[in-house]
Amino acid sequence: MSASIRSMLGHTSGKIRLLEAHDRISRELVRNVVGDDGQRFHGVWISGLTQTTYLGVPDTELISPLKRASLMIDNLEQNDCRPLCAAFDADSGGNVADIPALVTLLAHKGISMIVIEDKCVYEPGGKVNSLKETSSLQGQANMYEFGNIIRSFKSTCAHKEMMITARIESFTVRKPKKDEAEEKTSIQDVLRDALLRAETYRNAGADAIMIHSKSALPDEVLSFLIRYRSRDSVTPLVVVPTTYSETTEKVLYDAGANVIIYANHLMRARFRAMGEFSDKFLAGTPDFISQDVELDACLGMRNFGCLSRKMLLLEDLCEEAKQYQVVMEKQATENMNAVAKCLLDGKMASAADTHIISVRELLKSNANQISAVERLTEE
Repeated sequence: MSASIRSMLGHTSGKIRLLEAHDRISRELVRNVVGDDGQRFHGVWISGLTQTTYLGVPDTELISPLKRASLMIDNLEQNDCRPLCAAFDADSGGNVADIPALVTLLAHKGISMIVIEDKCVYEPGGKVNSLKETSSLQGQANMYEFGNIIRSFKSTCAHKEMMITARIESFTVRKPKKDEAEEKTSIQDVLRDALLRAETYRNAGADAIMIHSKSALPDEVLSFLIRYRSRDSVTPLVVVPTTYSETTEKVLYDAGANVIIYANHLMRARFRAMGEFSDKFLAGTPDFISQDVELDACLGMRNFGCLSRKMLLLEDLCEEAKQYQVVMEKQATENMNAVAKCLLDGKMASAADTHIISVRELLKSNANQISAVERLTEE
Protein backbone atom coordinates (compact mmCIF):
# COMPACT_ATOMS: atom_id res chain seq x y z
CA MET A 1 0.00 0.00 0.00
CA SER A 2 1.02 3.64 -0.42
CA ALA A 3 0.47 6.40 2.12
CA SER A 4 0.25 10.15 1.63
CA ILE A 5 2.91 12.53 2.89
CA ARG A 6 0.18 14.83 4.16
CA SER A 7 -1.33 12.12 6.35
CA MET A 8 2.11 10.85 7.37
CA LEU A 9 3.04 14.31 8.66
CA GLY A 10 -0.09 14.24 10.78
CA HIS A 11 0.90 10.94 12.37
CA THR A 12 4.58 11.72 13.03
CA SER A 13 4.43 15.09 14.79
CA GLY A 14 5.35 16.72 11.50
CA LYS A 15 8.70 14.98 11.07
CA ILE A 16 9.39 12.46 8.31
CA ARG A 17 12.42 11.20 6.39
CA LEU A 18 12.54 9.99 2.79
CA LEU A 19 15.27 8.01 1.01
CA GLU A 20 15.97 7.92 -2.70
CA ALA A 21 14.91 4.79 -4.59
CA HIS A 22 15.59 4.08 -8.27
CA ASP A 23 14.39 0.49 -8.80
CA ARG A 24 12.25 -2.18 -7.14
CA ILE A 25 15.14 -3.49 -5.04
CA SER A 26 15.96 -0.08 -3.59
CA ARG A 27 12.29 0.69 -3.02
CA GLU A 28 11.67 -2.49 -1.06
CA LEU A 29 14.88 -1.93 0.85
CA VAL A 30 13.55 1.47 1.97
CA ARG A 31 10.32 -0.22 3.00
CA ASN A 32 11.99 -2.90 5.10
CA VAL A 33 15.20 -1.52 6.65
CA VAL A 34 15.05 -0.80 10.39
CA GLY A 35 17.52 1.16 12.52
CA ASP A 36 18.92 -0.02 15.83
CA ASP A 37 16.39 2.16 17.67
CA GLY A 38 13.46 0.87 15.61
CA GLN A 39 13.34 3.96 13.37
CA ARG A 40 12.40 3.59 9.69
CA PHE A 41 12.14 5.67 6.56
CA HIS A 42 8.63 6.91 5.96
CA GLY A 43 8.89 6.83 2.20
CA VAL A 44 10.88 7.27 -1.00
CA TRP A 45 12.19 10.13 -3.09
CA ILE A 46 12.12 9.69 -6.87
CA SER A 47 15.16 11.78 -7.76
CA GLY A 48 15.66 13.37 -11.15
CA LEU A 49 19.43 12.87 -10.84
CA THR A 50 19.34 9.20 -9.93
CA GLN A 51 16.47 8.30 -12.24
CA THR A 52 18.20 9.83 -15.26
CA THR A 53 21.42 8.09 -14.21
CA TYR A 54 19.53 4.79 -14.16
CA LEU A 55 18.06 5.55 -17.58
CA GLY A 56 21.42 6.60 -19.02
CA VAL A 57 20.70 10.24 -19.86
CA PRO A 58 22.00 13.49 -18.32
CA ASP A 59 20.01 15.25 -15.61
CA THR A 60 19.23 18.22 -17.84
CA GLU A 61 15.50 17.72 -18.56
CA LEU A 62 16.53 16.03 -21.79
CA ILE A 63 13.40 13.96 -21.25
CA SER A 64 10.30 15.55 -19.78
CA PRO A 65 9.01 15.04 -16.24
CA LEU A 66 5.98 13.30 -17.77
CA LYS A 67 8.16 10.82 -19.63
CA ARG A 68 10.29 10.22 -16.53
CA ALA A 69 7.11 9.55 -14.57
CA SER A 70 6.06 6.95 -17.13
CA LEU A 71 9.46 5.24 -16.84
CA MET A 72 9.71 5.22 -13.05
CA ILE A 73 9.46 2.09 -10.94
CA ASP A 74 6.02 0.53 -10.74
CA ASN A 75 3.33 1.45 -8.25
CA LEU A 76 4.29 1.76 -4.59
CA GLU A 77 1.34 -0.31 -3.45
CA GLN A 78 2.28 -3.83 -2.39
CA ASN A 79 -0.24 -6.12 -0.72
CA ASP A 80 0.50 -6.99 2.91
CA CYS A 81 3.51 -4.63 3.00
CA ARG A 82 4.23 -1.59 5.14
CA PRO A 83 2.81 1.51 3.38
CA LEU A 84 5.30 4.02 1.98
CA CYS A 85 4.72 7.62 0.99
CA ALA A 86 6.56 9.11 -1.99
CA ALA A 87 7.70 12.41 -3.46
CA PHE A 88 8.57 12.94 -7.14
CA ASP A 89 11.22 15.33 -8.41
CA ALA A 90 9.44 17.01 -11.33
CA ASP A 91 12.30 19.35 -12.29
CA SER A 92 10.85 22.65 -13.55
CA GLY A 93 7.44 21.06 -14.09
CA GLY A 94 7.82 20.53 -17.83
CA ASN A 95 5.39 21.64 -20.51
CA VAL A 96 2.29 23.27 -19.04
CA ALA A 97 0.15 21.18 -21.38
CA ASP A 98 1.59 18.02 -19.77
CA ILE A 99 0.66 18.98 -16.20
CA PRO A 100 -2.79 17.29 -16.04
CA ALA A 101 -1.40 14.02 -17.42
CA LEU A 102 1.65 14.23 -15.12
CA VAL A 103 -0.43 14.74 -11.98
CA THR A 104 -2.86 11.95 -12.94
CA LEU A 105 -0.06 9.49 -13.70
CA LEU A 106 1.84 10.23 -10.49
CA ALA A 107 -1.30 9.91 -8.37
CA HIS A 108 -1.98 6.55 -10.01
CA LYS A 109 1.54 5.40 -9.13
CA GLY A 110 1.13 6.32 -5.47
CA ILE A 111 3.02 9.65 -5.44
CA SER A 112 1.61 12.16 -2.95
CA MET A 113 4.10 15.04 -3.30
CA ILE A 114 5.27 16.67 -6.52
CA VAL A 115 8.29 18.96 -6.19
CA ILE A 116 8.87 21.63 -8.85
CA GLU A 117 11.91 23.91 -8.91
CA ASP A 118 11.99 27.59 -9.84
CA LYS A 119 14.59 27.42 -12.61
CA CYS A 120 14.37 28.72 -16.16
CA VAL A 121 14.41 25.79 -18.57
CA TYR A 122 13.48 26.89 -22.06
CA GLU A 123 14.25 23.71 -24.01
CA PRO A 124 15.06 20.03 -23.46
CA GLY A 125 18.57 19.67 -22.11
CA GLY A 126 18.65 23.19 -20.69
CA LYS A 127 18.69 22.39 -16.98
CA VAL A 128 21.85 22.58 -14.85
CA ASN A 129 21.89 20.29 -11.80
CA SER A 130 21.74 22.34 -8.60
CA LEU A 131 24.79 20.65 -7.08
CA LYS A 132 27.11 21.29 -10.02
CA GLU A 133 29.84 23.90 -9.71
CA THR A 134 28.27 25.63 -12.73
CA SER A 135 24.80 25.89 -11.17
CA SER A 136 25.13 29.70 -10.99
CA LEU A 137 24.88 29.73 -14.79
CA GLN A 138 21.25 28.56 -14.50
CA GLY A 139 18.69 31.33 -14.57
CA GLN A 140 16.00 31.42 -11.89
CA ALA A 141 12.38 31.75 -12.90
CA ASN A 142 10.41 34.94 -12.38
CA MET A 143 8.68 34.25 -9.09
CA TYR A 144 5.26 35.44 -10.27
CA GLU A 145 5.41 33.38 -13.46
CA PHE A 146 6.45 30.40 -11.36
CA GLY A 147 3.47 31.12 -9.14
CA ASN A 148 1.29 30.55 -12.19
CA ILE A 149 2.96 27.16 -12.72
CA ILE A 150 2.06 26.27 -9.14
CA ARG A 151 -1.55 27.31 -9.80
CA SER A 152 -1.62 25.09 -12.90
CA PHE A 153 -0.50 22.11 -10.83
CA LYS A 154 -2.96 22.87 -8.04
CA SER A 155 -5.88 23.22 -10.43
CA THR A 156 -5.36 19.64 -11.60
CA CYS A 157 -5.05 18.12 -8.13
CA ALA A 158 -8.52 16.80 -7.52
CA HIS A 159 -7.21 14.53 -4.76
CA LYS A 160 -6.73 16.53 -1.58
CA GLU A 161 -3.85 14.34 -0.42
CA MET A 162 -1.57 15.40 -3.31
CA MET A 163 0.90 18.09 -2.22
CA ILE A 164 2.59 20.52 -4.60
CA THR A 165 5.94 21.64 -3.24
CA ALA A 166 7.80 24.69 -4.52
CA ARG A 167 11.57 24.17 -4.55
CA ILE A 168 13.48 27.43 -4.14
CA GLU A 169 16.85 27.59 -5.90
CA SER A 170 17.95 31.07 -4.81
CA PHE A 171 21.04 29.78 -2.98
CA THR A 172 22.15 27.33 -5.68
CA VAL A 173 22.04 29.89 -8.52
CA ARG A 174 23.82 32.60 -6.52
CA LYS A 175 27.22 33.66 -7.83
CA PRO A 176 29.79 33.73 -4.99
CA LYS A 177 31.70 36.99 -4.46
CA LYS A 178 35.45 37.16 -3.89
CA ASP A 179 35.26 40.15 -1.59
CA GLU A 180 34.27 39.12 1.95
CA ALA A 181 31.95 42.07 2.53
CA GLU A 182 30.29 41.62 -0.85
CA GLU A 183 29.84 37.91 -0.18
CA LYS A 184 28.12 38.60 3.13
CA THR A 185 25.79 41.13 1.52
CA SER A 186 25.06 38.74 -1.36
CA ILE A 187 24.06 35.95 1.02
CA GLN A 188 21.69 38.24 2.90
CA ASP A 189 20.17 39.53 -0.33
CA VAL A 190 19.57 35.98 -1.55
CA LEU A 191 18.03 35.00 1.80
CA ARG A 192 15.55 37.86 1.45
CA ASP A 193 14.81 36.74 -2.12
CA ALA A 194 14.22 33.16 -0.99
CA LEU A 195 11.84 34.29 1.77
CA LEU A 196 9.92 36.51 -0.66
CA ARG A 197 9.66 33.65 -3.12
CA ALA A 198 8.41 31.33 -0.39
CA GLU A 199 5.65 33.78 0.50
CA THR A 200 4.76 34.28 -3.16
CA TYR A 201 4.64 30.54 -3.85
CA ARG A 202 2.58 29.88 -0.74
CA ASN A 203 0.08 32.52 -1.83
CA ALA A 204 -0.05 30.84 -5.24
CA GLY A 205 -1.18 27.63 -3.54
CA ALA A 206 2.01 25.68 -2.80
CA ASP A 207 1.35 23.11 -0.08
CA ALA A 208 4.98 22.97 1.05
CA ILE A 209 8.30 24.73 0.48
CA MET A 210 11.66 23.11 -0.23
CA ILE A 211 14.78 25.19 0.35
CA HIS A 212 17.87 23.96 -1.47
CA SER A 213 21.56 24.70 -0.97
CA LYS A 214 24.86 23.31 -2.25
CA SER A 215 26.91 24.79 0.57
CA ALA A 216 28.93 22.45 2.78
CA LEU A 217 27.67 24.45 5.76
CA PRO A 218 24.03 24.48 6.89
CA ASP A 219 23.95 28.24 7.51
CA GLU A 220 21.90 29.17 4.42
CA VAL A 221 19.26 26.54 5.08
CA LEU A 222 19.06 27.10 8.84
CA SER A 223 18.74 30.86 8.37
CA PHE A 224 15.89 30.34 5.93
CA LEU A 225 14.12 27.81 8.16
CA ILE A 226 14.30 30.00 11.27
CA ARG A 227 13.24 33.17 9.46
CA TYR A 228 10.41 31.45 7.63
CA ARG A 229 9.14 29.75 10.76
CA SER A 230 8.94 33.12 12.52
CA ARG A 231 6.34 34.10 9.89
CA ASP A 232 4.59 30.80 9.20
CA SER A 233 4.38 27.99 11.74
CA VAL A 234 2.20 25.71 9.63
CA THR A 235 3.49 25.21 6.08
CA PRO A 236 5.64 22.05 5.78
CA LEU A 237 9.30 22.75 4.98
CA VAL A 238 11.49 20.31 3.06
CA VAL A 239 15.29 20.06 3.13
CA VAL A 240 17.90 17.96 1.31
CA PRO A 241 21.15 17.76 3.34
CA THR A 242 23.32 16.28 0.58
CA THR A 243 26.13 18.84 0.84
CA TYR A 244 25.73 20.02 4.43
CA SER A 245 25.92 16.35 5.33
CA GLU A 246 27.24 16.65 8.89
CA THR A 247 24.09 18.46 10.04
CA THR A 248 21.94 16.18 12.16
CA GLU A 249 18.24 15.60 11.67
CA LYS A 250 17.62 17.10 15.12
CA VAL A 251 19.25 20.40 14.15
CA LEU A 252 17.14 20.59 10.99
CA TYR A 253 13.91 19.61 12.73
CA ASP A 254 14.56 22.04 15.58
CA ALA A 255 15.03 24.86 13.06
CA GLY A 256 11.64 24.12 11.52
CA ALA A 257 12.12 21.42 8.88
CA ASN A 258 9.43 18.76 8.46
CA VAL A 259 10.65 16.54 5.63
CA ILE A 260 14.29 15.45 5.34
CA ILE A 261 15.27 13.84 2.03
CA TYR A 262 18.37 11.71 1.56
CA ALA A 263 18.30 12.36 -2.14
CA ASN A 264 20.88 10.14 -3.85
CA HIS A 265 22.47 7.85 -1.27
CA LEU A 266 21.29 4.49 -2.59
CA MET A 267 22.51 5.20 -6.11
CA ARG A 268 25.85 6.34 -4.70
CA ALA A 269 25.97 3.10 -2.69
CA ARG A 270 25.20 1.07 -5.81
CA PHE A 271 28.03 2.79 -7.68
CA ARG A 272 30.49 2.14 -4.88
CA ALA A 273 29.78 -1.60 -4.60
CA MET A 274 29.43 -2.28 -8.31
CA GLY A 275 32.48 -0.23 -9.19
CA GLU A 276 34.75 -2.03 -6.77
CA PHE A 277 33.48 -5.46 -7.83
CA SER A 278 33.66 -4.65 -11.55
CA ASP A 279 37.25 -3.43 -11.33
CA LYS A 280 38.24 -6.85 -10.00
CA PHE A 281 35.95 -9.12 -12.00
CA LEU A 282 36.40 -7.39 -15.34
CA ALA A 283 40.19 -7.09 -15.25
CA GLY A 284 41.20 -7.80 -18.83
CA THR A 285 37.78 -6.70 -20.20
CA PRO A 286 35.86 -9.95 -20.84
CA ASP A 287 34.20 -10.25 -24.24
CA PHE A 288 30.64 -10.12 -22.90
CA ILE A 289 31.17 -6.44 -22.00
CA SER A 290 33.34 -5.23 -24.87
CA GLN A 291 31.10 -6.82 -27.52
CA ASP A 292 27.99 -4.95 -26.34
CA VAL A 293 28.25 -1.26 -27.24
CA GLU A 294 25.89 0.03 -24.56
CA LEU A 295 27.29 -2.14 -21.76
CA ASP A 296 30.78 -1.10 -22.76
CA ALA A 297 29.69 2.56 -22.70
CA CYS A 298 28.16 2.14 -19.22
CA LEU A 299 31.38 0.64 -17.91
CA GLY A 300 33.59 3.20 -19.63
CA MET A 301 31.58 6.06 -18.15
CA ARG A 302 31.27 4.21 -14.84
CA ASN A 303 27.50 4.52 -14.87
CA PHE A 304 26.67 1.45 -12.83
CA GLY A 305 23.03 2.40 -12.45
CA CYS A 306 22.46 2.26 -16.20
CA LEU A 307 24.66 -0.85 -16.44
CA SER A 308 22.44 -2.63 -13.92
CA ARG A 309 19.29 -1.62 -15.78
CA LYS A 310 20.56 -2.66 -19.22
CA MET A 311 21.82 -6.03 -18.03
CA LEU A 312 18.42 -6.77 -16.50
CA LEU A 313 16.84 -6.08 -19.90
CA LEU A 314 19.10 -8.53 -21.76
CA GLU A 315 17.70 -12.02 -22.22
CA ASP A 316 20.63 -13.89 -23.76
CA LEU A 317 23.45 -13.34 -21.29
CA CYS A 318 26.31 -15.81 -21.41
CA GLU A 319 27.17 -17.76 -18.26
CA GLU A 320 30.06 -15.46 -17.37
CA ALA A 321 27.80 -12.41 -17.72
CA LYS A 322 25.12 -14.05 -15.57
CA GLN A 323 27.67 -14.74 -12.84
CA TYR A 324 28.89 -11.14 -13.02
CA GLN A 325 25.34 -9.79 -12.82
CA VAL A 326 24.24 -11.98 -9.90
CA VAL A 327 27.24 -11.22 -7.71
CA MET A 328 27.28 -7.54 -8.68
CA GLU A 329 23.61 -7.06 -7.77
CA LYS A 330 24.08 -8.97 -4.52
CA GLN A 331 26.94 -6.73 -3.45
CA ALA A 332 25.08 -3.61 -4.52
CA THR A 333 22.02 -4.63 -2.50
CA GLU A 334 24.09 -5.40 0.58
CA ASN A 335 25.83 -2.04 0.35
CA MET A 336 22.59 -0.12 -0.18
CA ASN A 337 21.13 -1.84 2.87
CA ALA A 338 24.21 -0.88 4.90
CA VAL A 339 23.88 2.74 3.76
CA ALA A 340 20.20 2.92 4.64
CA LYS A 341 20.92 1.56 8.09
CA CYS A 342 23.81 3.98 8.60
CA LEU A 343 21.50 6.87 7.79
CA LEU A 344 18.85 5.65 10.24
CA ASP A 345 21.36 5.06 13.02
CA GLY A 346 23.54 8.13 12.42
CA LYS A 347 20.63 10.46 11.61
CA MET A 348 22.70 12.59 9.26
CA ALA A 349 23.77 12.26 5.64
CA SER A 350 27.50 11.88 6.35
CA ALA A 351 26.88 8.76 8.46
CA ALA A 352 27.08 6.68 5.27
CA ASP A 353 30.09 8.37 3.67
CA THR A 354 32.40 5.35 3.90
CA HIS A 355 29.97 3.27 1.82
CA ILE A 356 29.23 5.67 -1.04
CA ILE A 357 30.90 7.56 -3.88
CA SER A 358 30.97 11.36 -3.85
CA VAL A 359 28.27 13.50 -5.41
CA ARG A 360 30.87 14.83 -7.81
CA GLU A 361 31.57 11.31 -9.08
CA LEU A 362 27.86 10.66 -9.57
CA LEU A 363 27.43 13.94 -11.46
CA LYS A 364 30.43 13.11 -13.66
CA SER A 365 28.91 9.78 -14.67
CA ASN A 366 25.46 11.27 -15.15
CA ALA A 367 26.78 13.94 -17.53
CA ASN A 368 27.37 11.31 -20.23
CA GLN A 369 24.50 10.21 -22.46
CA ILE A 370 24.35 6.47 -23.03
CA SER A 371 20.74 5.80 -24.01
CA ALA A 372 19.10 7.27 -27.09
CA VAL A 373 16.12 9.41 -26.08
CA GLU A 374 14.14 8.02 -28.99
CA ARG A 375 14.54 4.48 -27.66
CA LEU A 376 13.51 5.50 -24.15
CA THR A 377 10.35 7.13 -25.46
CA GLU A 378 9.46 3.87 -27.18
CA GLU A 379 9.66 1.81 -23.98
